[in-house]
Amino acid sequence: MKNKTVANFGSRLKQLREERSMTITELARRIDVTPPAIWHWEKRGRVPKAATIKAVAKVLNVSAEFLEDGVHLVNTQDQGPSDQLSMRPDEMSLEQLIRAIEAKGFHVRISSAGDREI
Repeated sequence: MKNKTVANFGSRLKQLREERSMTITELARRIDVTPPAIWHWEKRGRVPKAATIKAVAKVLNVSAEFLEDGVHLVNTQDQGPSDQLSMRPDEMSLEQLIRAIEAKGFHVRISSAGDREI
C-alpha cells in the first residue's frame, strides 16, 4: 500500500504543477530544492520530508494532506480577500484573481470571443 501512496503523491504533484503552468525548475526555485529532486518525486515515486511537502503545498495552494494522501484540497472560498491579495497575481488561479478583484468592489464578467457584439 505504501507504494500506491508514493506514486499518487508524484502524480498529484505533477498534475497540480502543470495546472498552474509551472515548470519543474520554477517550483524547485520557489521551494529551494534542485529540479532533479522534483523529477524524482514525480517520476520515481520518492517522497520529500514533511517540511518540504508543506512548502510545496503552500506554493501550489493546497493542503499538505492532499499532496500526501489525496484527501483534502484547500477551499479557496475560505480565504478572505486579504489572504488572496497578499499573493502575487501570477501565483493565483483565475478564480482567486476574480474573487480578489470582486473583493475590491469591481464586477467581473467573462465572455468568450464569440459573445462579442460588433
